[in-house]
Amino acid sequence: MWYNTQKVSLGDIEDMKTTQEKLDKCQVNVSVELDAGEAAAIIAKVEKRFVREAEIPGFRKGKVPLEIIRRQFAKGLEEESKRMMFSEYYPRAIKEEKVEEVALADVAEMKIDKDGASFVATVDVKPEFKLPTYKGLKISSESVAVTDEQVENQFESLRNAYAKYEDSKEGDAAAKGDYVQIDYKGTVKGKNILEINPEAKIVAEGTGFWTQIEEGRFLPEILEAVEGMKVGETKEKVAAKFDKDSAPEGLKGEKAEYCVTLKALRRRILPADEEFLKMRKAESVEAMKKEIREAMEKSAVERESVRRENEAVELLLKKVDFDVPQSMVRNAADNYLTELSQRAQLSGIGVEYFKENSEKIKKEANESAEKQVRLWYIIEAIAKAEDIKVDEKKNENLGKAVIDFVLANAKK
Repeated sequence: MWYNTQKVSLGDIEDMKTTQEKLDKCQVNVSVELDAGEAAAIIAKVEKRFVREAEIPGFRKGKVPLEIIRRQFAKGLEEESKRMMFSEYYPRAIKEEKVEEVALADVAEMKIDKDGASFVATVDVKPEFKLPTYKGLKISSESVAVTDEQVENQFESLRNAYAKYEDSKEGDAAAKGDYVQIDYKGTVKGKNILEINPEAKIVAEGTGFWTQIEEGRFLPEILEAVEGMKVGETKEKVAAKFDKDSAPEGLKGEKAEYCVTLKALRRRILPADEEFLKMRKAESVEAMKKEIREAMEKSAVERESVRRENEAVELLLKKVDFDVPQSMVRNAADNYLTELSQRAQLSGIGVEYFKENSEKIKKEANESAEKQVRLWYIIEAIAKAEDIKVDEKKNENLGKAVIDFVLANAKK
């Protein structure tokens, strides 16, 4: 926008007339009217400056006749008069009308001449809403206890991270954790999967395909079938079923049959306790498990804290609904999209994904932004009601301070 709100002093000018009209979506129109005398004062000040600064061949600087200035710089004089008028009277009008300005959205109907001056400013303003009940909220609590089984599983998971893999011996059977090389080919209703969907190559067939017998590494039915097989063995009619939502087109919810051959096997060798403890620089199995338990308990407490904070936020948002300034929503949505783009680059998601899902992504960004801005105004209102203050120099966060207050006053 060409206009700004930098104040330009014109002296004591009275009789400014202002009116206010409320609009939707936290906006108001503030109309300003000035009489002929006030308009003339602005125009005269601008003309005086142009006379002082204009450089026109044939005239000394500061000595150009006003009539020539008016002819040569008619458009510039008008634009500068409008700018000066707005800079001087917009802040006065906002104060006069007691408008809690968030952002200036637009300026229209701006005019200034010898008969008077006027403009209409569209302003984003703070929302008006009734603060919802925030004391005594019913917020659930979940156990943060860590079981012996969970500790044992984490202990073994760490041991697995130090595993070695060796070529299997003749007659060895594939077991969980082993790496296996397989040939496989699938059909659906007797038809090769590639004929149904040429793009579904990974689930259709493979030759010399390496994978690990671990949950989530490949089709679970094939991994289950390979477990217990020996190198050179083949299994026919291995039944599998595709997910009805995430499977490739043409295969959603379909039943398939696979022929699977185990070509090679690399056995997982786990370190013995003594070797494992040495690798981890631990005194004993008991000491290591104690350390694991303490870390898991700390993590569980942190997760529960975040979960309760999120629940408190959702409860507050559900208790009150109101319009918020769209300028703030746009800024929050832009930040959301920027962060999403940065995460996408780090994870390798390409531009095509954004092109294909642009409408969905924009909708999610706007919904998230609306919630974020609404939550901020709720937090601000609670902070004011409870006189909650933070020291920003110490990086204290007002949002966290307010949510901590809500949680401290929740029902147990």
